This record gives sequence, C-alpha cells and structure tokens, in this order.
Amino acid sequence: MKRNRKKARISQCMIVKNEEKNIERALSWGKGIVSEQIVVDTGSTDRTVEIAERMGAKIYHFEWIDDFAAAKNFAIEKAKYEWVALLDADEYFSEEDAKKLLYYVGELQDKAYDAILASWVHLDNEGKITAVGTQSRVFRNAPGLRYVGRIHEFITSIDGTHFHFVDAVNELSIYHTGYGKAESIEKIKSGRNLRIIEKEIEENPDDYRMLGYLGDEYFSMQDLEKARATYQKSVDLMPFTEDFIDPIRTAMTFGKYLDILSVDPDTKEEDFFKIYDKALIRLPREGDFDYFAGKYYMRQANYPQAQKYLKRALDQLEKNGLAFKSMFLSGNIKKVYEWLTTCCYNNGNLAECINYSTMVLKADRYLLKPFFLMLTAFCLDEISGREGAASAEAVAGFLGQNLYDFTTIKDRLFVMRAAMQAGYKSLVSVMRETFSPQELTAVDRALAADKNINQEPGRGDDTEA
Repeated sequence: MKRNRKKARISQCMIVKNEEKNIERALSWGKGIVSEQIVVDTGSTDRTVEIAERMGAKIYHFEWIDDFAAAKNFAIEKAKYEWVALLDADEYFSEEDAKKLLYYVGELQDKAYDAILASWVHLDNEGKITAVGTQSRVFRNAPGLRYVGRIHEFITSIDGTHFHFVDAVNELSIYHTGYGKAESIEKIKSGRNLRIIEKEIEENPDDYRMLGYLGDEYFSMQDLEKARATYQKSVDLMPFTEDFIDPIRTAMTFGKYLDILSVDPDTKEEDFFKIYDKALIRLPREGDFDYFAGKYYMRQANYPQAQKYLKRALDQLEKNGLAFKSMFLSGNIKKVYEWLTTCCYNNGNLAECINYSTMVLKADRYLLKPFFLMLTAFCLDEISGREGAASAEAVAGFLGQNLYDFTTIKDRLFVMRAAMQAGYKSLVSVMRETFSPQELTAVDRALAADKNINQEPGRGDDTEA
C-alpha cells in the first residue's frame, strides 16, 4: 500500500486570466500535497503571472481561441505526474480534503478508475452555500483522457474506452466562489461565455445542452422571459429517457425552468406540473424538481401540498444521494427545513413542526421565525391538555441541552423574549427564574425600553413570525 502511494503523485493544473485576487488561494491548497503546480495564462493584464511565479508555479502561455477544452488540454500536456488536479482559480480544496487526495490517488493507482467525483460547493460573497453539485476535477494523467467542448467542457475518454469514476462526493468538496454577485456581473459584462455558446448553437442549432447553457446566461442577466423560452426549446429537443450524455445539464435546465415558474405569480398549476412531469420522466431520482414544487406551493400558501413535495424532495436526497443530483436542494437544505417548520405549524402537525424547527435552529439558533413557531407549538400543546404534553420546565431543559447556552445572559434573554412574543407565559415564568435578582432588574429595564420603542408612532412589529 505504501509503495502505491509513493508513485501516485499529483500535478495541479489551472488555466487563468486576470485572477490576481484568487491565484494565491488557488495555489495554496496544493502546497505540500501536489508534486508540481502548472499555471497556463491566457492573456492576463494584472499581477496573476507575477504572483504565481513568486509562489513557485510553472508558467505557460496559451493564446486564447474561445475554446476552454483546448486550453485545459494544453495544461494537461505539460503535466508529468500520474494524476492531474485541474481546478479553476476560483476553486479550492479545504486543507483537510486536500490531504485526503493523496490517500485517494494512492488507493486508486493500480485500480480501474480514471477519475474521482467530488462535491462542488458554490459559495456566495458571504461564504454561504448556494448550491452543491458534482464535479470530476482529479483524474488520471492518461493520453486517452481529455476535455471536450469549447465551453462547459468536461473530462472524458476520447479513445472509446469506458470512463470509470469513484464516488467521493461525501468525502471531498471543491469550494467554488465564482458565483458571487460581483463575479457573475463581471462575466456577463465580458460577454465571453455568451459569444462562445451562440457560436456553438449556430453550428448545432438542435443541441439541447447548449440551449440549456444559453438559458443560464439569460437567467444570470435576469432576462427571465428569454431564459424561459430558451429552456422550453431545450426541453423540446431532449430525449425521453435518462440514458443520455449529460444528466447534470438536464437537471439544471429543468431546475432553473421550474424555479422561474415557481416565482412567477401568473404560473398556473397545470403549466408548472407539465414541466415537472417531463423532468421526472427523464430523471426520476432527482430531488430538485420536488424542491421547486414545494417552493411553488409555498408561494401559493398551500401548506399541505408544499409539505408533501418538500418531504418527497428530502426522501429523494436520502435515498439517492448527491452524486450528479439535487444541486439546488442540497444548497438550500436549511431553507427547506424552515419551510417545513411553517408547513407543519399551519397544517397542525405540531410535533413535526418542533422537529423541523430544531434542525433549523441547530444550524442558526438565533433565527426568530422557526423558534417562534417551535415555542408556539409547545405552548399550544400545553394548552390542549394532551396527556404527555411537555411542561414548560421540560421545554426549558430541552432548549438548554440542545440549542442554547443558558450560562450566558444573551441566550436566556433571547429565549424569554421569544416566549413572550409567542404568548408562552409558563415558559416566560420558568426563564425568569434563571436570572439573578440583579440580572432580572436589568432585563426588565431592557424589556420596558423595547416596549416603549415599539409603541412609538410610526413603528410596526418587525417580528418575522
């Protein structure tokens, strides 16, 4: 085993242009992990090359010809080790996951695998996850493996042999920062992607994949009318089974199309589900379609139907996993639990409301709306007189053990304020007993000040719930 790992080395490659703000991080994750770092510059006018040289990377230059596959294949040709890690400059592995790469390539070196699948985690400008996809960016350095496609290129076997992946989506994550608002605006302004896609479609007007990517460009521009029409054209040209080249592209086309329909107040139920049904025919194990169906019904305030589809989406994710699936759903799990909290509360499923709100609050315990609904559910259960209903003391114990730190006045005050807003008088009494007399004096003064502020003319109630 040790012998295999010694000979399994990694060449880190990337193509870049004007990436001075990203290049240092892009090279840093590979330090001590990869055996060489290759940077192919396609025409930078900033300090990208200077920074990369200072960090010890090998620099090559490639004249840009509107062909991403050609540039990436040029980079691969420069690599001399057994495996290639080809991430973009706005992508990186965490320190922990980077170390795992050496283990993986060592284990796979003498086995019939060509590439490693990893999660592809999209981050916004605040570092929050917006979506989670699947990518293969680490692959064997073999003559028969190359990128194809001028844009939205992908690694594949070009010699007719079968391409074998090992699924590591639960162990490895590639973080991608290129979908932040500023970055998206810059890409739209450059017009580069749109120009290449339009050229591809001019040559192959019935290419449903490229039409899907064209729809994405319009979607990014917020031209939803053009995006919708382009996605519809792509859907009309798709085969009717999932036995085709690109399930990720197909899921993206349907997902974004359904997203547009879900937020349009004029979308009729029959029109939404006409597209939804076509999507399920092609990708029956995809969770995103049910996620958008739940989103559609949430906007209609149809909580029984929203709960049905949101739960079905989570079932699909649990049953079928993340590999090539559920990109939008997995990036919005917290939102799904928030919606299910609201659904269960409005549907009278108080126990489920408490369960889902607990999941949400474990991720962010200061979200007021799900906490308000949780406390209201506990309060209603107490008022019902149901045998086995939790007492306020038991609820306080549950909150202190699972969600809040009652050694801090901040958490105790947050819980008491939420209990007051929920009208949960017995819990308010229990929480008051957790304060010392001196603390209680200060707390009452603060609550009185809050009350006076909220009663000022022109001020309304900002409570999310």
